Amino acid sequence: MKNKIYLMPRKYLLGIMSMLCTFGILLGQRAYGFQDRTVSGTVISGTDQLGLPGVNVLLKGSQTGTITDIDGNYSLSVPEGGNIVLVFSMIGFEKQEATVGNNNHINITLSEDISALDEVVVVGYGTVKKSDLTGSVAALKKEDFNPGVITSAEQLIAGKMPGVQVVQNSAEPGGGISVNIRGVGSVNSGNSPLYVIDGLPFSNSSAVTGVGDRFGAPRTQRSPLSSINPADIESIEVLKDASATAIYGARGANGVILVTTKNGRKGKMSINYDAYAGVQNVANKIELLSGREYYEVINAIIDEGGGSEQDRVEDFNGTGTDWLGEVYQPNAGIQSHNLSMSGGNESTNYMVSLNYFDQKGLIINSGFKRYGIRLNLDHKASERFKMGLNMSSNYSRDEFTPGGFQLNEHAGVVFAAMHMDPTLPIRNDNGDYVISSHINIDNPVALANGKRGIGNTYRTFGTIYGEYKILPGLSAKLNIGGDVSNQVREFYIDRSTLDGNAAGGIASQLQGTSSNYLVEGLLNYTKDIGQDSFSAVVGVTTQKFIVSRFSAEGRGFPSDATETYNLGLGNPSLNVVSSSKVDNTLLSYLARANYSLRNKYLLTASIRADGSSRFGQNNKFGYFPSFAFGWKVNQEEFFKPLEPLFSTLKFRASWGRTGNQEIGNYRSISTFGNGPVVVYDDQQYTTTQPARIANPDLKWETTEQVNFGLDYGLWDDRLYGSLDWYVKNTSDMLLSLPIPRSSGFTSQLTNIGGIQNSGWEFGLTSRNITKQRFSWVTNIALTTVKNKVTDLGGINRIITGSAGATSQIAIIEEGLPLESFYGYEVLGIWQEGDDYGATEDPVQPGDIKYKDVNGDGVVNADDRVVLGNSFPDLIWSIGNTFKHKSLELYVFLEGVQGAKMLNNGLIDTYFPAGVRRNRYAEPLLNRWTPENPTNEFPSFVRTSAQGEKRVNSKTVEDASYLRLSTVRLSYSLPFNGKTFRSMQFYITGQNLFTITDYSGMDPAINPNGSANFRIDWNAYPVARTFTGGISLTF
Repeated sequence: MKNKIYLMPRKYLLGIMSMLCTFGILLGQRAYGFQDRTVSGTVISGTDQLGLPGVNVLLKGSQTGTITDIDGNYSLSVPEGGNIVLVFSMIGFEKQEATVGNNNHINITLSEDISALDEVVVVGYGTVKKSDLTGSVAALKKEDFNPGVITSAEQLIAGKMPGVQVVQNSAEPGGGISVNIRGVGSVNSGNSPLYVIDGLPFSNSSAVTGVGDRFGAPRTQRSPLSSINPADIESIEVLKDASATAIYGARGANGVILVTTKNGRKGKMSINYDAYAGVQNVANKIELLSGREYYEVINAIIDEGGGSEQDRVEDFNGTGTDWLGEVYQPNAGIQSHNLSMSGGNESTNYMVSLNYFDQKGLIINSGFKRYGIRLNLDHKASERFKMGLNMSSNYSRDEFTPGGFQLNEHAGVVFAAMHMDPTLPIRNDNGDYVISSHINIDNPVALANGKRGIGNTYRTFGTIYGEYKILPGLSAKLNIGGDVSNQVREFYIDRSTLDGNAAGGIASQLQGTSSNYLVEGLLNYTKDIGQDSFSAVVGVTTQKFIVSRFSAEGRGFPSDATETYNLGLGNPSLNVVSSSKVDNTLLSYLARANYSLRNKYLLTASIRADGSSRFGQNNKFGYFPSFAFGWKVNQEEFFKPLEPLFSTLKFRASWGRTGNQEIGNYRSISTFGNGPVVVYDDQQYTTTQPARIANPDLKWETTEQVNFGLDYGLWDDRLYGSLDWYVKNTSDMLLSLPIPRSSGFTSQLTNIGGIQNSGWEFGLTSRNITKQRFSWVTNIALTTVKNKVTDLGGINRIITGSAGATSQIAIIEEGLPLESFYGYEVLGIWQEGDDYGATEDPVQPGDIKYKDVNGDGVVNADDRVVLGNSFPDLIWSIGNTFKHKSLELYVFLEGVQGAKMLNNGLIDTYFPAGVRRNRYAEPLLNRWTPENPTNEFPSFVRTSAQGEKRVNSKTVEDASYLRLSTVRLSYSLPFNGKTFRSMQFYITGQNLFTITDYSGMDPAINPNGSANFRIDWNAYPVARTFTGGISLTF
């Protein structure tokens, strides 16, 4: 939750003022008739479910009343009979009425009045009132987070913030998530934002990033937010424009995500327990050829010349196997438990939480567990000095199966299940797993059981601070932070798999340790000068990152029973051992000043100097300034006639420069790697050889951004939101530039390229109905992003990207969106009677007809065209919250329009590695034949006759979609104020339905992990989830 201007001491001051005012009223009141019964109860805050002191409780139409005590309790005498109504009111909260009727006990929950409170928003190295913001900052407090199953904290804001795109890289339990803020601006330096948790900036790198090629794929990268309990988070702010992010210098180009965790507050201990449990099932099961369909279609293709007699499917007995059904785990369980305790007194506030999360996978033998503990503590030692800590420790355990990034015997479980012969049984008569003699792919069930991986991660991070008030308005603060992570991943491939059988079992262990240490000193100054105000912060910060890795692999074990318990039992001649250790350091100086003139004109300026060990000797330091201006138009005298319409109207304008230093370590200096083994004097010697040429001028990628924004509120903030337009220009983009071979190298990493991102962002909250018993609130977010390459440093074009056996997927060229899909345009299917003289290609009826772009009669690489890109034309979401008394319904829809994705499943359908591989059903069942001369699907008889033009307008699909993402129904029971303060039951459904033309598993998934171009590997199915839960506050 965002901090409020009315902080705890001020809230109690307001309570005391309310008590005094009410006491004065009570002294002069007249009796309201005959009083013969008492009504009592408790008034709590809807924000944190804690009692509210100082609430006015008045008998409507009279001056009879009372006030709530320190715990929010009240007692009031009322007359018997009649239409008796109590009115509950407090500054900063919405007034509420309650009819007494026959009730003697009435509990009330007051909601904060958003038009009465000026929220405080967390920004880099400080806070600012939302009304005084000059930059583009999106903020969500805990009440507005996405509900339901949340495995990583990014999902709390998914679809909620204009300009912020949250995409799941993998649907596997605990899978990685990509966040892109205002497009992408880099090819080699990464596009992930900087994460800052309670003031500690985190590294996005992981000590252990993969599990080895033989296990199918590297594990998808997780952000630091996967290590934090979502229930511990108070608010999330996303800094989007350069005036907001420049204070983070060389790490601010991709935006900054600030996470603030919960703290305690003054009052007696509050205990909260929240738990949910539910089931998950595959949301969209790909339709493949059944055993019968496979038998008929594959043999028909062979009869037409599409395979040899050796490929013919033997007699089908009618049973067969649904391989996807065999590896999927129906009704996979999921559960979460969170217990927190918070409270405080005049000098100390505390919050302690414990959490447990357990998610079973949709694929057998996969799952994710997380255990965590957190302690947040603030202590006021004296009027001048306060200190505190925010500390979290957690342990997570992964159980994983092979992914889908590799081919053949290295393929993942889903890939194998999609291509395995459906006429075969799982096991033969001897009980052994059946292996196809026609397909070089593992039995999918054997693969899921025989390639087993386990990952264990131990992570502790936090900050300790001390703050001293030197003079009125001047304070000094010291922050010390750290993040230490230990990861161990181990897997075993047994003899039931092709790989394991050939090697006599394969065991591997990967161990890694990453650490991040921060020391930071800040000076803060604030001063009010009449109607003006001034604030400033200056500081120095240093941060060091260290990552060490060790891996070992053994093969040829005497038995599969040893698994990973003793790698030394493997064949010594086949053992492989490797290790590495890298580090980098940042030294930074920062300053920011804010000036508010007559509460109308707002000025902000900041600068940061970053020194990084990652960059060249000639460019060790970079300087990143920013300027911003805000104008509160609604404060002007000439605007008074429009006040009934506009409650808020503020214009913003900003410019700033930021950097991106995420290129890895030691890229600017000469490095050495393993060389060939040489023999001298009958002895073998290992050697080293140069691996990279130095570039002393290497530096950060620089992004300059201009932003114009408007914050508005209409009809007393009945409608409110923001509108932004921005242009981001990235220069000095890092690309590998070819250099003369006489240097001994083929390329050198150089700052030469440029990219531009521009777009509009619109956010709207509408309080459609705000009645006492019924309310309806709508939230809308719209985002557009236009991306294009502006400079390649003289390079004409770059053809890049690969997917399995498919290469040269995308093109980088000036004027085009970054890494646009590049391939062949399909005109249809060659039909009988077509003019074959127009082409020199050996085509026949039923073949795919490609467009001969240059008209030379041959379709080859010169005829490739841009087939679209992965940047959506529009990203949108709409959420509706309906409340009736104690019942609340939340409905959230989201979608994208205009995005493209390469469907690797379609590539394998149109261009299979062998005729006996199973494929998507629809194209095969509706394929071209003389009796069915369709212009949509080929005959699949001659898949390689024209060369396998895998990237084409059929395999690159429109990934636009509309999704009913979340529906949640909750009911809050009336509380008794003694045993518990609140009790809520809720049920939630997620990923309920999707409308899309995309033929793959899910149009919103991004297994490639890159926002530049998206490839669907069909690696892991997406879940449809139903959960039920309870939330209790004592």
